[in-house]
Amino acid sequence: MRPVSAAFIWARAMIVLGMVGVLSGCAALQTDRTTVTGSVSYRERIALSSDDTFLVVRLLDISRADAPSVEIASLRQAVSNPPMVFVLPYDPADIDPRFTYAVEAKIVTADDELLFRNDQVYRVLTHDAPSDVDIVVRRTTRTQADGERFIEGSELADEIAAIDARLGAMRVIPGQYTASDHTVTYKAYVSPDGDPVLVDEHRDLGDYGTSDVKIYYRDGQLLRFSENATRVNYGGADDDTPLAYKLDLDFAKGRFAGGTKTVNGMFSEPDEHEISGALSQSKVALSRIDAMLTQLNTSPAPLTGSKQFVCDDNSRFSVTFDQQAERAIVEFHGREPLDLARVPTASGYGYRNDVYELRGKGGDVIWRTPSDDVRCAVSSETAALRLAPGNFPVVEISDLKNQGEGIWTRQFDALQPAITACLAKSTGDLVSVVKAWPTDHGMVGVRTINGNGGRHDCLVPADGLGTAHTELVETTTNILPGEDAVRFTPASGAYPGGDCFAHERLEQNGMFIGWLSKNTCEGG
Repeated sequence: MRPVSAAFIWARAMIVLGMVGVLSGCAALQTDRTTVTGSVSYRERIALSSDDTFLVVRLLDISRADAPSVEIASLRQAVSNPPMVFVLPYDPADIDPRFTYAVEAKIVTADDELLFRNDQVYRVLTHDAPSDVDIVVRRTTRTQADGERFIEGSELADEIAAIDARLGAMRVIPGQYTASDHTVTYKAYVSPDGDPVLVDEHRDLGDYGTSDVKIYYRDGQLLRFSENATRVNYGGADDDTPLAYKLDLDFAKGRFAGGTKTVNGMFSEPDEHEISGALSQSKVALSRIDAMLTQLNTSPAPLTGSKQFVCDDNSRFSVTFDQQAERAIVEFHGREPLDLARVPTASGYGYRNDVYELRGKGGDVIWRTPSDDVRCAVSSETAALRLAPGNFPVVEISDLKNQGEGIWTRQFDALQPAITACLAKSTGDLVSVVKAWPTDHGMVGVRTINGNGGRHDCLVPADGLGTAHTELVETTTNILPGEDAVRFTPASGAYPGGDCFAHERLEQNGMFIGWLSKNTCEGG
C-alpha cells in the first residue's frame, strides 16, 4: 500500500472531527451513536467520477458460520481520490461483545454495478479488533479509456450459458463411483461427436457434508471448474458448524485465467492447491468419459489382442488376451508382467492367478487385488505403456544406510512413514519422490514429481500420522541440493524413462516396495 502523507493524516483527522461534531450536534435528536472509521483505497491508477460512482461501506455481523452476515449499519457517499476517508455511525446497543464484526467496502455505479470490493476480512470492534481500519479494494471490472465498463470474463460467462442452453441436445452418460470416503453420482454430457462438454457431479461426503461440482470443457480443454459445497466438521471451531464454500475457476485453453472463492459469504483468492486440484479432477473426469464411451461402444464379446484399461483410481494397465492359450498377460507401467489363467464364469470372462483376478464383460472389468477391487474400462488411448524389463538389481532398505554421503535415500528407513503419507496426498498420477529430508520439530519434507512434470512439496510428521500439507513448486529454478540424484517410485507407479536412469528393485524383508532410479546424467 502507498505511504500515507502527513497532509492526508491531518485532513483525515479534520474530517473525522468535523463528522463527530455534526453527530454530537444531532445527539439530542437521535439515539446515542458511535462510529467505525477508516479509509478505502485501490492500487489501480484510474480516476473515478464522483457524479455517478459511489463508495458503500457496511458494518456486518459475521458471527454465524451457518448463516449470511447481518448488516448493522451502512453508508453511501460519492467517491473521491483514494485513500477515501469514511465515518460510519452505528448504535452501540447493536453490538454484542461475544460476536464478531467486520467492515465491507465496495465501489459501485449509480446503477449498483459492482466495480471494486475488498477480498479479505477486516474485523472491527470486538475480540481486540480496532475501530479504525484501512481497507484495500480489488477491481472486479475492467474500465476502458472511453469509460465503458464490462465484467471480466463476460465472454466466458456467455459461453457457459450457451453450453447450458444446449444440454438438451447432448448425449448423457450417467454413472456413479466411490472415492476414498465418499460416493459420487454424475452425469457426463458429450456432443454428438463424442466431445466432452460438461460433467455434473453430486458428491455425498458422509459426515463431512455435500458438494456439487460442475466441470465445463471446450475443445477437450478445461473451461470452468465450479464447486458449491456445504461442509461439516471442516476446520470450524465447533465440529458441527457448517461451512458454506463456493469456488469458481476459469481457464483459457486449460490454463488458469482467474477465479473467486467465498467461504461463508466472505471473498478470498483461490489458492494453488485448489487450482491444481481442479486440473487433476478435470483430467480424471475426462478419462472417465473416455472409458465410459469406449465401454458403451464395445461389443460384449470376449476381448482379444492387447487392450489398455483406465481405472477409477486413475491407474492404467494393458492386458494381452490370448484366447487360444486361455491366458491374459497384465502389464502395469514400470512393473513386471502378471500371468493370469482363464477361469469359468457364469457370464463375461475371468482370469486369475494366486494373487490377482480380472473379471469383465465387454470393455468393463473389475481388477481385484488382495486389498481392493477397482473398476476399470477399456480406454481409447493408443499409446503403449513402457513395460519393465525382467531383470533388475535388488537392494534392501537396510542396505541403503551404507550409501555415500549426500544421498537422501541413506535415511530411507526413517523417512518411509512420511514418504508413504505424502504419496497418498500427491497430486497427479505416476508420482515419484525426488528427495525427502528431516526438518525441525519432528517433521519431514518430501518433494514429489508426477507424470506431467508437476512438482510438489509435502510437510508431514515423521511418523506419517499427522496432517500432510502440500504445496506446488511453481518454477524449475527452485531446486534442492541433491534433488533427483535418486528417485523413489512406489510399486504401483512408473519408474522414470530415458537413458539417464539406472533402476533397482527396492525390497523390505524380501517384499518388493518400489523402484530406486539413480540419475546417471546428474551434473553431466
